[in-house]
Order: sequence, then C-alpha cells, then structure tokens
Amino acid sequence: MKIHPDTLAFFDELEGNNNREWFNDNKKRWTEIQAQFLDFTQGLIDAIGEAEPLLARLKAKQCVYRIYRDVRFSNDKRPYKTHIACFLTMAGDRTKSTPGFYLQLGKGDYGLKDGCAVGGGIFMPSSAQLAAIRQEIFYCTDEFKELTAAEDYQRFYGGSEFSSRKLARPPKGYSADWPDIELLKYRDYTFDCQMPGASALEEGFMERVVEAWAAAVPLNRFLWRAVEELD
Repeated sequence: MKIHPDTLAFFDELEGNNNREWFNDNKKRWTEIQAQFLDFTQGLIDAIGEAEPLLARLKAKQCVYRIYRDVRFSNDKRPYKTHIACFLTMAGDRTKSTPGFYLQLGKGDYGLKDGCAVGGGIFMPSSAQLAAIRQEIFYCTDEFKELTAAEDYQRFYGGSEFSSRKLARPPKGYSADWPDIELLKYRDYTFDCQMPGASALEEGFMERVVEAWAAAVPLNRFLWRAVEELD
C-alpha cells in the first residue's frame, strides 16, 4: 500500500495555482490522490491498532482532512490547502482536541518544513485539558520524563520541542522555583518528526510511519489519561 506517485507534484503545482479554475481542471488527479490516501490511512489504522487498540475502531474517512480551507475568518483567501493529512485520534473524532497521531504530506502549511511530517500529541487543548495535563505532569513528573527520554521516542522526536507556543511565566498555581517548571509552560503537547517529502514515495514508508507512531504510544497514553474524563 503506497502514497499515489502524483501526490507531491500535485501540491507543487497547486501552490502556484491555488484557484478554483486550476483545481477543477485537475479534479481527476486530486480524486485519485485522495482515494489512494484514504486506502493508505486505513492501512495505517490497521497497523497501529495493534499497538494502540483505541485506534483500531477508526475508519479512514473519520481521519482524513478535507482539502478545502475555511477562509471565513482569514485574510488568506486561498481556497485549498497545499497538503493532505490524517489525524488518528484516541477519542475517535478528529474534530475534537484530543491526543492522537498525525501525518501530513505536501507543502509548508501548519509548520510542515520538509514535505512530510509524522507526529501527534494534543494540539490547542482546551483550558480544562491543559490544566489536567499540567497537573498530571506535576504529579507524575518522573514518569513523564522517562517517556520522553525513552530510546525509541528520542530516535524520532528527540530534536523537537513540544510546541513553539509557550508561556513566558509559570502557569497560575505553580511556583517558578519548581525544578521542572518549564515542562508546564507549553500550550500544546505535540511532537513531530520531519522527513523529506520524497520518502513518502519510497518502499516501506507505511512501516516507517507506524514505527514512528508506535514510539509515541506511551506518551499519548499519558496525555489521554490526563484528559479522557473531560467533556
């Protein structure tokens, strides 16, 4: 099971032709790319579901994002995203902010730098979720640090910080003198591994994604434990 070979070329062209006329002229290409990505995502679900059973119940259509941008409240009126992505969430609903696993292919949207981003965690958690995660880290600091220091996790995500969105001061209720206070300042708890876009077209790409995701299963379980009882 592979990514469609036209995927990267399609987004290269779309970046310079982000309009409805070009997209409609190339709709057949997009339909084929999307259909193959759905099949690829289902293969990922089936494979990672062995390591994280909560994901085994998902279907690809629940996980793959639409190509259409929401431009209602944006100054950027380009109608289409220049990437394709899926998010496998522990809660089963990718529209909610919950821990999960992410794959993005294409151009440099949403922090993507090198054509392919593999990662996960929880992005833009609610205030209640963020408070719960911080509390869990505060009470289980050694466990959290062990998870992020694990060899498999470091192999894929050791070069990345949880988020570029970080508080300048300690969150309310926590002392600046606490030795691990920096761990509580993040506004997102995400992790990512950047790969060359061309790697998505190589043999064994699915296995590589699953291996990277599996390395983060323990950390995602930690995050899920903190927030799963919240609405």
